[in-house]
Amino acid sequence: MVSAALLNAARGLSDLLERPITMGTVQARVVHFSELWTGIGHPESAMTGLYLQMKGDLAGQAMLILSLEDALHLTDLLMDQPLGSSTELAELEQSALAEAGHLMVAYFLNAMAVLTGRPMRPSPPAVMVDMLGSILDVLAASAGEGSDDLMIFETILQDAQGLAEIRFWVLPDLVRHFQ
Repeated sequence: MVSAALLNAARGLSDLLERPITMGTVQARVVHFSELWTGIGHPESAMTGLYLQMKGDLAGQAMLILSLEDALHLTDLLMDQPLGSSTELAELEQSALAEAGHLMVAYFLNAMAVLTGRPMRPSPPAVMVDMLGSILDVLAASAGEGSDDLMIFETILQDAQGLAEIRFWVLPDLVRHFQ
């Protein structure tokens, strides 16, 4: 079910960019807060995070994580400008990324709603441009009520030319769902 919904999110981005987007294998894993950044990069590396809360019957959080370079490439693709045009993530570039993140999470939640018959909706997106450790601290603080571990569904989305790689995480609110 989660795989189908993540595939729908990839389809939404593909439609927005008018170019093929591939989706990697969906992985489900439990991660301790202290290991959250493992496999993504060094905690001090410059990254971009798009954060949204999921509301409704599937409550939780969604996070899209990109390197700063990939975020700049994605911004160029979103704004239909030559690659390399964006050199910083100013207000306009962050707005474009926020819209893409919101669309992808909405596509994910719409697919989940169809599969479960239960309504779901995303919050407005927050764009964070910071060190990876700082971005993940925000996520851990929001998701960590009642546990030091997080359940993460993860896939990697990539445009066919490898210009931008997006790590897409879904973190369901397990405390709420399994009480």
